[in-house]
Formats: sequence, structure tokens, C-alpha cells
Amino acid sequence: MLTGIVEIPQDVYLSALQFNIRTGGNLMVFGQAGIGKTEMAQQAAQDAGFEVYYLNLSVLEAPDLLGLPLITDDKSVDYARPKFLPIEGKVDKKVVLLVDEIDKAKPELQNPLLELFQSHTLNGTKLHIQAIIATGNLPDEGAHSQPVSHALTNRCKVYKLTHSFEPWREWAQNVGLNAFIIGFLSKNQEFLSRPPVEGDPTAYCRPSPRAWSAAARDLDNTTSKDTVDFQTLLVAGRVGAEGATKFRVWLEHYRVLEPIIDALVNKGEAPSMHSFSIDKQMVCAIGSVAEISKLARLNGADKSGSKGWQDVQKAAKNVFSWLKVLPTEFQIAAVKSSLNMETIIKFQLTKIPEVVEIYKSIRTVLSN
Repeated sequence: MLTGIVEIPQDVYLSALQFNIRTGGNLMVFGQAGIGKTEMAQQAAQDAGFEVYYLNLSVLEAPDLLGLPLITDDKSVDYARPKFLPIEGKVDKKVVLLVDEIDKAKPELQNPLLELFQSHTLNGTKLHIQAIIATGNLPDEGAHSQPVSHALTNRCKVYKLTHSFEPWREWAQNVGLNAFIIGFLSKNQEFLSRPPVEGDPTAYCRPSPRAWSAAARDLDNTTSKDTVDFQTLLVAGRVGAEGATKFRVWLEHYRVLEPIIDALVNKGEAPSMHSFSIDKQMVCAIGSVAEISKLARLNGADKSGSKGWQDVQKAAKNVFSWLKVLPTEFQIAAVKSSLNMETIIKFQLTKIPEVVEIYKSIRTVLSN
């Protein structure tokens, strides 16, 4: 399937998006559901300063694009044009048009789409478009995909998007996704995404970057009153039973470790590792560093030297003093799960000797 189409990873996809938006072309990308095709396109357009106009072709019919015919005063025919289109003269600046579910467009839309992609017009009405980005699912993942017209694909650069853990981890860390989800997946990368179960079109829950991101947001909205059973249920509803069952161990460890982590972060009381399993040590490390990031987000508006700013530095000193006793792989997992460079720079964590020592140790290991 998708014979002859070049596969590109997420970092190359970002470069293709940036080029396409800058130069004003048509880009069409197919990929597994939930790996970031649409979200990355939206973000790239916004980063370039363009408003995004979104069309979901799976719910549109021909009149939704072309408009309904009207008889004018001089007995000619005009069209009542849809308000959601960026008609030239009605929007101040060119927009990026994001055409989602290109593989689910009804046959009656193929010709209007051809005009749209070829000349940025519909029924002769000029649209104020800088670039068009079209996204679709793979034909073999049970998403009711249909072949796209070759006349349409010939007017686009066409690629198949693949995915890997590290680009997703960087994105997840930067947006403050739940650190335990990131940490769990860093140790179990095979669970980041799973293909549809062969022979079972009703296997509705499976791991994907989108599903884990949604599970992370669900967890963030739970409280200490919610049981581990309930939290696991929430995760299972997103990623399926297998991934949730494996992740449950981390949730159970955190319930036991939460007061220990609190004492480490706020009082500098280092936990003893003698009775800790490997998983429990990992959860403790990730949870402790995550508390630094949480404090940084809470005090993000504070100026240098303020109490909130000092609280972040104190927490970093306490946690990194303890991290020194852990294996380097645990240190790497902890800092990569939540602590991004923006936080390090803003709160001047490089002035803390314990932080510098850990990062030097990590750099030495990664360079070998």
C-alpha cells in the first residue's frame, strides 16, 4: 500500500511543513492515526504566524464547499458561499488551509478539491490561501479510507509519516505532559504505538501518541481521592488493557512514594534505596524531578530572587543532591521526563553545582 511514497520521520515532516508554508505549496501526508499529523501542521502554521482554517472532509458534502446556488436580481446564478472559507477580500492575511481526512472525502468532493488545490479557488471565488496541508490515515488501519484521486495527489508533495519516541518525548516534555507517562514510555517504548490488531476491526483501544497524551491529561485531572483502580481504568480507556496494566505498577509505586518525594523536594530528606525495587527507584526519581518542573510552572511569572524563584532552586538542589546516588540511566530518564531547557535557563539551575554535576555525568555517558 502507498507504493512508491517516501517515508519521513517527524523531524523531517516538520521541515517539510515549514518549507511548504513558507513557499506556498500543497503538501499531502498519510500516516497512522494519532501520531501527530494534524497537530504538527497546526503548530507549524501558528509558529509561522498564520491563522489555520480547518476543513474536515469526512463530514462535508459538495454544497458545503461550493455553496448553494442563488438566482440574482438579473436572473443569473450566483452561490451563497460558506462563511468558514477564507474568501479573498474578507480576510486580512493569507491563511494556511488544513484539509483533514483527505482519504474520507466523498467522491462528489474530488472535483471541487481539484480546483481548490490547483488555483486556490472554489467555483471561481478566490480564496486567500498561503498553503494547503492535507492529512489522511493509512489505508489498512480500519479508518474507512478511500483512494485519493491521482489528479489531486499530482498537485501535491506526498509523503508517509512515520514516528519514533524521541521527537514525541521532546514535544511531551515541552508541553508539560504527565512525567510518569513520559518516563514509563521511555522504558517501554514499544508501547508508544501499536498497529491495529490484525483480524479484529473492533479492537478500538490501542496505544498511540495521541492516546497516551489524552491519558496523561486524564491523570492530571484526578486527585488523591481517586483510586489506582480508577486511574488505571482511565488509562485503559485510552490505550487499551495491556498498556494500562503495565503502567498500573508505576501508579501504585507513586501512591507509596508521594510523601517520600514531598520530603525530598521540600526538606532535602533523601530516601533510602535499600528496600526499593528498580521500578520504584525510577518512579521516585521521575516524580522528584517532576516536582521541580511543577514548581517552575507555578512560579513562572516570578522574577529572579523572588520566593517562588528561590523555591525552585531549593527543590532542584535537594533533588539533584539525591540523584547522584542513582545509576546514570535513572538520572537520564528523570530529567528527560519533565525538565526542559527553558526551565533550566529561566531559573538559572546551571548555577547549582549539584545540577551541573548530574548533567556532566549524563553528557559523559551519552557521548561514549
